[in-house]
Amino acid sequence: MAEWTLADIRSKVRSTTGRPSTGMMSNTTLDDYINKFYQYVLLKELKISWGYTYYQFFTEPNVDQYVGPTTSFQTLNPQVWCDGYPIEWYTSPDLFYQDWPEQDNKAAIATGDGTTTSFSFNVSAYPILPGSLYVTDGSQVAQDDGAGGFLSPATGAIDYTTGAVSITFSVAPSANANISATSQTYMANRPQSILYFKSAPLDSATQSARNDQKYFVLRPVPDDVYLIKMQGIQIPPSLTNTTDVPFRSDLGPLIAYGASLEIFADFNQMDQYDQIMTQYNRYKDVCMQDTYEMYLYQRSVPAF
Repeated sequence: MAEWTLADIRSKVRSTTGRPSTGMMSNTTLDDYINKFYQYVLLKELKISWGYTYYQFFTEPNVDQYVGPTTSFQTLNPQVWCDGYPIEWYTSPDLFYQDWPEQDNKAAIATGDGTTTSFSFNVSAYPILPGSLYVTDGSQVAQDDGAGGFLSPATGAIDYTTGAVSITFSVAPSANANISATSQTYMANRPQSILYFKSAPLDSATQSARNDQKYFVLRPVPDDVYLIKMQGIQIPPSLTNTTDVPFRSDLGPLIAYGASLEIFADFNQMDQYDQIMTQYNRYKDVCMQDTYEMYLYQRSVPAF
């Protein structure tokens, strides 16, 4: 059966754009246009049913935040299951925390004497939600780093399960300064809601904390291991060898015309851009036919 290989797509792009030789555009540059369109534009624009797969991860007991698919998936669908049970999808922190309020517990834990820098205490409301604890003497604020320690200006250890905390300030709290601890607790259970939101790291965060950005927040906080599963469009591997083929054979002409449009746009050849757009839209409709027919003969089901 005939298939559209990378060599075929290259040839189509060269004939379409009028760049038949590597002297006019190298294969490396051409492949860059082809793969950027194939991996990062086509799937978002087309959304054919064949492009979908499942993104999934396992929860950990007492852990509420999880890294998302930063490089492997283009889109995620707002239909999520937890061990087969549907759970509610949020992209707005306002709505999420309106339905799942964050309520802080504040308590005085010590008084400064101008000399002592280290303090140990137990938070009365535990388990502690990681990342929610901060300790202050009114001038210094030491925030929980989410991994059992503190960000500057303090060091120490936090046992999230038992509520035991030890902290050492870089500067001794002044005499008679009230030292207080603020944190959140929770009742662990099977998650019922998920927030998908990329939060920026703190300016004072370590490099590892900056790299470990959380995308998913679950409520309630998991009490056990659960499988979280959702639909998404996975980024396909790049076409590298001349015999490589797209994940679906009929995408070849569409990839070629899409890459050609990018070349025309970059070289300000807008007349050719407008002419090729007709062919691009034609093959886009061709590739969407099975998806159109699938929806045509399927009764739509409301998501609420």
